[in-house]
Amino acid sequence: MSEIFSLCATGLSSLLHPDVILWIVVGTILGIIVGAIPGFTSTMACGILLPVTFFLDPYPAMCFLVAVYIAAIYGGSITAIILNAPGTPESTATTFDGYQLTQKGMASEALGTAIGSSFFGGLISYCVMLFCMLPVAKFALKFGPSEMFLLALFGIVILVAIGSGKMLKTAMAGSLGLLIGTIGITPLGEWRATFGTVYLAEGVQMVPAIIGLFALGEMFDMVGRKYVVDGEKPEARNFGRMSKALFNCFRYPFTTIRSAIIGTVIGAIPAAGGTLAAFTSYAEAKRASKHPETFGTGDIEGVVAPETANNACTGGALITTLAIGVPGSSTCALLMGALMMQGLTPGPQLVTTQLDLVYGLIIACIMSQFLMVAMSMGMAYGSVGLLKINTYVLVPVISVMCVIGTYAIRKAIFDVALMLIFGVIGWFMKKYDYPPVALVLGIVLGPIADNQLIRVFARFESEWFLSFFNRPITFVLSVVMILLLVSQIYREIKSAHNGMQTK
Repeated sequence: MSEIFSLCATGLSSLLHPDVILWIVVGTILGIIVGAIPGFTSTMACGILLPVTFFLDPYPAMCFLVAVYIAAIYGGSITAIILNAPGTPESTATTFDGYQLTQKGMASEALGTAIGSSFFGGLISYCVMLFCMLPVAKFALKFGPSEMFLLALFGIVILVAIGSGKMLKTAMAGSLGLLIGTIGITPLGEWRATFGTVYLAEGVQMVPAIIGLFALGEMFDMVGRKYVVDGEKPEARNFGRMSKALFNCFRYPFTTIRSAIIGTVIGAIPAAGGTLAAFTSYAEAKRASKHPETFGTGDIEGVVAPETANNACTGGALITTLAIGVPGSSTCALLMGALMMQGLTPGPQLVTTQLDLVYGLIIACIMSQFLMVAMSMGMAYGSVGLLKINTYVLVPVISVMCVIGTYAIRKAIFDVALMLIFGVIGWFMKKYDYPPVALVLGIVLGPIADNQLIRVFARFESEWFLSFFNRPITFVLSVVMILLLVSQIYREIKSAHNGMQTK
């Protein structure tokens, strides 16, 4: 314990240099701005800004990139709440209740809640990094193909949890998403449903699908309104209400702590990512709530859960990246490349030989959280002004940003066309009350489940089925999924029975 405090003190002394602080401030500002633009993910932000670090020393260079990474995750929630257009995939779950709060004239409360939840989620995960880096990393190494497949299935079970009252429509949308998620080259090298185009070789890209379903689909729906919020008098900005909402996560301490744990653990699992963490924590919050029917209608707790988890996921991902040398996310893969360009190799050797650097980065992460709160308040306050802009101005501008954000990923017109297709699908789904989130989650989890199941067959052969029950982690995941599914079916049957009695 004393050694950890000593390392923290050393890391703090490294941090307290004007140039290091300056790079963290710049990284935080750029991260929030880029994260708020639909399509410009944290990975893209770090990739674009990577050349800036070529002439920097290792520590300020990594502090800069980590600050961009952390801030971009929060930045995505701004447009998710204001425009129903998640800036990053990790903020998709925030739209469920965040945008509904905006429609109720509570955008300031929703943005303040997102900032506070992001802060505490990230802070908790970095405290875990301080004390539990090696144990958590060792636990993540135990996840093989069976565990990863069940983890993907666990995300699919969430479709049932968030589809209360419309299970059939949710199942149909989720099944379509899973089907779309299997497009592309399999681990065995087979081309599946690519229709002869190389642009589908890596599968349907997540960003065009998310931007189309949520952002562009919302733009189509917004054309018939004068403002983002129905009515003639959009909400006035209120800094006081936004500041007070920073502490809304304390109103739901169990949700905050549970979501932070979920985010950190899932973040530590390679390739799982903040999107899955946000969906999982949202579903768990809804399942544990005394009033689950309020989720999706503008419930503050529905903002606390995903925003806490997706920011906590950054700490878990950095644990795996630094301690094991396996990227916890696509952005962390880029951070690994940045470390290697600085002559450092991520992994156990880095943790044992460069403890000052590792703990200095953790302290920098904590500092960036405080900076993020201060800067996000100003940017979020300004963003509420978007609600006062007429849609005949706002819709074309946001639509152009959607096109630019989609095109920038691979510089392919094909992705723009794909986004337009998903935009039309999203508009129809909203019109006929099909949940777009189910389609998105299927697209996200489909490739994971498909690829990991193929690996299970190759590794366990005729005993593949037993691999889901004779290992501790798979057994626990299987039991939890069954219980979640049975409990949700029971709730649906009970709700239908009560409805019949009322009639």
